[in-house]
Amino acid sequence: MKKIKDFLWRVKKDIISLYTYPDVKLSETVKVDYDKYWKKKRSGKEAVLSSWQKQRADHALSMIEKNSTVLDLGCGDGAVLGYLKEKGNINGIGVDVSDEILEKAKEIGVETIKMDISKLENLNSLPEVDYVLGFEIIEHMPNTEEFIFKIEKKAKKGMIFSFPNTGYYAHRLRLLFGRFPLQWIQNPGEHLRFWTVKDVRWWINSMGFKLDKLIVYEGLPLFKKVVPSLFGQGIIIKISTK
Repeated sequence: MKKIKDFLWRVKKDIISLYTYPDVKLSETVKVDYDKYWKKKRSGKEAVLSSWQKQRADHALSMIEKNSTVLDLGCGDGAVLGYLKEKGNINGIGVDVSDEILEKAKEIGVETIKMDISKLENLNSLPEVDYVLGFEIIEHMPNTEEFIFKIEKKAKKGMIFSFPNTGYYAHRLRLLFGRFPLQWIQNPGEHLRFWTVKDVRWWINSMGFKLDKLIVYEGLPLFKKVVPSLFGQGIIIKISTK
């Protein structure tokens, strides 16, 4: 019964998304505001993983050996690193640009580095680790390939990234109804890059990397197990750097 309810809830949400836009007012002064995003998401709350974050963290745990070292780029409040430490004894350093959100990460014992990773020259000063994590960051970058080639030098074993699956059926239907896939919350400029499952496989190969693992997660219950590339909402990949 619960699976049926989850399925119907997801279908209802997806149908609504075909016709709606976020309730925002756009003007010449409106821009992507990272601090505002975190204040809305975590204001007055402890660093607790959302359902999506927990799934991503669990998949990362299956890809990383215990006692490994990691850099979590765009770490936010450190909840992911705290979880990886607890479940896999993984030693992590969180990297983010917001003083306010890094303070929250420090409160739970996460070591942090303040850095704007969109300025690629900054990456040179990062320490080397076993793995580099980048959950929901590369879709925000116009220069993703340049970023990956630079950050690869800091990952002794591999890189793990997650991003939305633009091939999700609701995004495809939204295009069919004359609207672009909706993957933003506060500003239409939040996401600059887009991938489907087939795109990812071609993209990694074209850069000369080895795609160790690709997992499609979240999305439409039951159906995503049959055709994950069509009914899964998120993609997480592991790229080998050995």
